[in-house]
Amino acid sequence: MKKAVGIIAEYNPFHKGHAYHIEKAKELTGADYAVVVLSGDFVQRGTPAVFSKHLRTKMALLGGADVVLELPSYYASSSAEYFAKGSIGILNALHGIDFLCFGSESGELSPCMATAEILSKEPEAFQISLKENLKKGLSFPSARKAALLEYGAKFLSGPWNNEFLDTPNNILGVEYCKALLSLKSSIRPVTLKREGSAYHAEKLENSYPSASAVRRSLSQLQDTDSREFLPALLSLFTRTQPEMVASLPHNLTKEDMMTEDDFSLLLKYKLMRSTPDSLCQYADMSPELARRICNRLNEFMSFSQFAGLLKTKELTRTRINRALLHTLLEIPADLPSHAPGYVRLLGFQKKSSEFLRLLQNNSTIPVLTKAADYKKRLPKEEISAFETDIFVSNLYQSVLHIKKQTAFVHDLQKPPVLL
Repeated sequence: MKKAVGIIAEYNPFHKGHAYHIEKAKELTGADYAVVVLSGDFVQRGTPAVFSKHLRTKMALLGGADVVLELPSYYASSSAEYFAKGSIGILNALHGIDFLCFGSESGELSPCMATAEILSKEPEAFQISLKENLKKGLSFPSARKAALLEYGAKFLSGPWNNEFLDTPNNILGVEYCKALLSLKSSIRPVTLKREGSAYHAEKLENSYPSASAVRRSLSQLQDTDSREFLPALLSLFTRTQPEMVASLPHNLTKEDMMTEDDFSLLLKYKLMRSTPDSLCQYADMSPELARRICNRLNEFMSFSQFAGLLKTKELTRTRINRALLHTLLEIPADLPSHAPGYVRLLGFQKKSSEFLRLLQNNSTIPVLTKAADYKKRLPKEEISAFETDIFVSNLYQSVLHIKKQTAFVHDLQKPPVLL
């Protein structure tokens, strides 16, 4: 019987390390198919993806993925816990995924599972420690980390320490395992040790660069002369992309690359129309941050500049970015408590079409292959959430096509990418 491995990703942008992950995920699990749940046009950092979701889908398929599904916008731009809840909820609902393979700095599953168990069960000793750390004035993430370390020192052994809890992929891995536990899912988690550059590394120093380094290099290309841009982009893709993806730059221009500052004027307009009370209706926005935004709005120069201006010891840059993005996209604070009730197909390999049909038949949530049919296919209670996804993508595409001076295509009119 054919097996499938699930992968949760942003591919912002895709690179050689991601192709390696897909290849090794199949190899480690013996899976015949890799099903990717991919963030749409905005990502967890609280920024637009550097390339559109359909372009990143094509990259993923060229890089070895068999099926690419879209993570709805409510989940894609949220905290690690909510991001994992949405992604795992989709994979579990498909009833055709045997494994989950995620990258981690530790390369070991046991500390991820041990931490997930604590966070799921919240034993009394952990709860007491968490409350004490919150009373000391620590933010919730810091208090939770301190409580985990204290609990782990007393009750756990093995590779479980401060460093483990400080690394982004380990943190996401814990949340994936926690989501699997909460659903009592039959999907078996497997972790692959991250190879190459560290998650936040900003230099292209080895064969497996970080997405941060690739984004930084792409940003630097914005300053090149128009005649030099394509050769420079081809050179960058040759260094950072698997061979099948490296041919894509021939169709790309500077205007295809998006940053948060492309949305500066839209954000400024939205903030000018807001009050501290109205801002608090959006996800990740605290009353303190809302007041700070309104008090310092006259200093706004750009999305990135303003986010940096708002940063404090208590608020991370990512949290501020997400709050600003959620304001722009009107993502509400009262996010759905359940996992997604639908999933949209972004692309697939022609050779995997039979497997895709099996997923569609077995899934307990609708798998939308034609977005325009959503009102017929989706439960009434999910229509509003999907329309938010459409608005979010259309906003991204509107800004992109104004930059490129090309015709706008509504998201409902875009078919899945087929290779």
